[in-house]
Amino acid sequence: MMMGFSVLGLLLLSLQAAPDALQPNNVADFVVFETDVTEPVAEGESLRLYDVHVAIMYDRTQRWCEQEEFREQLTWTYSADGGNLALGEFAISCRQARRISRRYRLDSQLEFIVPERRQDRWQQFVDESHPLPESDASDSPIDPDSIPNRK
Repeated sequence: MMMGFSVLGLLLLSLQAAPDALQPNNVADFVVFETDVTEPVAEGESLRLYDVHVAIMYDRTQRWCEQEEFREQLTWTYSADGGNLALGEFAISCRQARRISRRYRLDSQLEFIVPERRQDRWQQFVDESHPLPESDASDSPIDPDSIPNRK
């Protein structure tokens, strides 16, 4: 069984993360509508929206690198609440994107992003490589001042 995600929720992401929408210096915007990315993707699930967002960044970087072979890395500016809540930057090299996408079998083209049997390992990778600070209250959005620059 594969974990699904909402394509409609990623519409803005798709438009802003397309290779021809890249800003100078290989920077792409990753903008989502959710205000709290620590919410689980589904009731009873441990995988958070944040985990899925990071997976999509790796998957899109890997796809972009396949199209633009001379590129070395892509830096994502990540924000929630339609762009009103900055969540940091992620610099992902093409080499790293290929390795991680293959290891975890990330694929947003098939209506899933992290296969169910790899979700625990993926969440551990995200927590170690791209930690997201816990907010003080479990039901409140993340304080943008508590998120380090991930460049």
